[in-house]
Amino acid sequence: MAGEQALRQSGFWLLKPCITRLIGFLSHQDSKLRGEGARALGKIGAPEAIKPLIAALLHEKQDEHMPLALAEIGDVSALEPLLEAFKDADREVRPNIALALGVFNDRRAVAALIDALGDLDPNVRFCSITSLGKLGDSAAVSNLLGCLAESNEWIFLNVVDALARLGAHRATNPLVAFYLKERNERKRSAIVTALGAIADLTAVPTLTKALRDTDDRVKANAIESLARLGLPAEKALGLIQPFLKHPNNRVRGNAMIAAANLGNIDLTPVMSGMLDDPDKWIRATLGYVLSVVEHENALGMTIDLLKDDDADVRKNAALALSNRAREAQTELLVKMLSDTIPFVRLQSVITLGRLKIVSAVPWLIKMLKTDRNFKIRSAVITSLGHIGDRSGVPALQSALRDRDSRVRANAVEGIEEILGETGINIIRPMLKDPDNRTRSNAAKALFRLGDLEVLHELEKMLVSKDGATKISAAYTLGQIGLSLRAIDASPLFDRLKTSLESIVVPRSQPEVASLSSDEPVEESPAPTPEGKEELRAHFLELFKAGRLKDSLVAVQKYLSKHPHDLMAVFFAGNINFQLGRFDDSIDLFKKTIELDPFHIQAHSNIGIACYRSGKLQEAIEYFKSALKLKPDLSVIRFNLASLYLKTGRWDEAVRHFEEGMKFQAPSAKILNNLAFACQKTGDFEKSADAYRRALEIDPGDAGVYYNLALILTRLGRKPEAVKVLNRSIEVVQPDSPGLKNIRELLERFKVLP
Repeated sequence: MAGEQALRQSGFWLLKPCITRLIGFLSHQDSKLRGEGARALGKIGAPEAIKPLIAALLHEKQDEHMPLALAEIGDVSALEPLLEAFKDADREVRPNIALALGVFNDRRAVAALIDALGDLDPNVRFCSITSLGKLGDSAAVSNLLGCLAESNEWIFLNVVDALARLGAHRATNPLVAFYLKERNERKRSAIVTALGAIADLTAVPTLTKALRDTDDRVKANAIESLARLGLPAEKALGLIQPFLKHPNNRVRGNAMIAAANLGNIDLTPVMSGMLDDPDKWIRATLGYVLSVVEHENALGMTIDLLKDDDADVRKNAALALSNRAREAQTELLVKMLSDTIPFVRLQSVITLGRLKIVSAVPWLIKMLKTDRNFKIRSAVITSLGHIGDRSGVPALQSALRDRDSRVRANAVEGIEEILGETGINIIRPMLKDPDNRTRSNAAKALFRLGDLEVLHELEKMLVSKDGATKISAAYTLGQIGLSLRAIDASPLFDRLKTSLESIVVPRSQPEVASLSSDEPVEESPAPTPEGKEELRAHFLELFKAGRLKDSLVAVQKYLSKHPHDLMAVFFAGNINFQLGRFDDSIDLFKKTIELDPFHIQAHSNIGIACYRSGKLQEAIEYFKSALKLKPDLSVIRFNLASLYLKTGRWDEAVRHFEEGMKFQAPSAKILNNLAFACQKTGDFEKSADAYRRALEIDPGDAGVYYNLALILTRLGRKPEAVKVLNRSIEVVQPDSPGLKNIRELLERFKVLP
């Protein structure tokens, strides 16, 4: 973290002349320039911009850019001035400050926003409600419930949305009461959606009633909400199944999606009927459903819909295919490139780029020459960049001279993506392009590739007489600011890091971020040894001292001389993992497996790294391969079960939790996860048993008592649920936040039959 801050400090020092210009824009008469300047300062995040932004905020009316820029900087020092401004600022400014306060997770911000719910200005009330919903502090629930009496429809809808975000069960009864008396369809629809988000089972009768509502939007939302409550699949399907052939396509579509997610029903007959229906909108609805649900015949039906004569049907089918296509569908995607409908062609281009299909490059290049649709030509350039094959570089270079500025701008990004720093000399001439977006993309790319001289060009653009050029430069500086924030998150910025590391910041420059008093300051490393054992001992010593980055450099030097050392390869993978460089760690763990196919920990670590980088299916496969080597590894089996839980594969999750518990006593957390998975499969008895076992390990967990009581209620054992709740009040710590929910549930039981 200290290294990242040092790099950002160097970046701030280099950007200082530009930051000064941007601060000057905050008082410019052109509102667009003011706004873009504020946005750029927020993305850069330099602390010196805080005071000028606050000063500008107090002068600009109905301008959200200043407070949102302050919020994006995220410096807690901005909170106190914002709170002061919220008290004294003009009426036109206060709504924007309310939005900015929604970024600070601080009780003082929450208190100020709660006070503002009684403001005379409806705009202030609306923005305060929005921010309270984002902050998610339960302290606001009671005050928000009082706002349900708002006569302004949009404020009412915003209150309902905020309560849904907060997920407060005590909002259920008031929302139900409003639904029962409400005449406005939009309000009823919003309430029904909120009841699903809150997921309180006591709302089931109201949602069931909503299925008979006169408005189809309400019916459609009620179906979604019922599917979210976690009801037993059979009960939920019993309520939803009659709507699978509803004449309203939105209702029918939601019913099909809900039924598919609940399982235990074969939708093939319904889908087949829709596929052959003479009504084009029913066929189009099927296309939409196929883009969302998993079904064994989904791909085949999607292909059939792509042959439909109707444009709207083919559009939805193209979207469905783009969501589920894999490399095996390359031939079909290439065929779609010649479809008469531009949207279908566009989806094919985007999907080929997302899948990085190298064999599609010649077809995309041909399309670039023949297709006249500017959106498609721009998308082709972007996809060539994503695919990353060098055979597309000549087409990208040619596109730099295209008459369409959007194509030129995208070509700059594509060359950066494929060639990296070797593309600097190709990109640099584009700084003189007449189009501001193209110049902006070129400047951004050059900076990220480590060409810091480009900042002088941006400074010149900031003093241009042309307003559009100034705005473009400000936008680019904002993107550069984002790059500085993410400098340690992407290997694409390695050249930029090297360039910034060579910058010597004068000592007179104020520190952007200082080390805490108890954080050791690293000294310059001593010259590293050269012998094999000395090198090995060196990187291990650095690791023990907590100097992870230095240790990584040392082990990389060792591996450059001894690339097949199993221990060092695995060690480097672990260091990269700890530094958050998951792709690098995955590559090193794969190399470990090449050296030792039976290295169980490498298989497991790849799974964890894939999970951390969002590659859930790959994580599952590596955990499975580890278990093939050693089936009794409970930790890996629990990890696999947790991934199945995240991906909604409830039966698999239950199986692996139970299998893992054969070899290791489960923790309370494992039992809670098992209980949740059993609940999702509809096995409430097993769910209740798991919750009870969790309480034996951790008898003070209020949330487990609450969940167990809900499960017992579903099983029709309300008296037993009440006993569980009464027991929890006796054993749970008095300051536990979960006690509030337990008492509220007990109160609801008193009024329920």
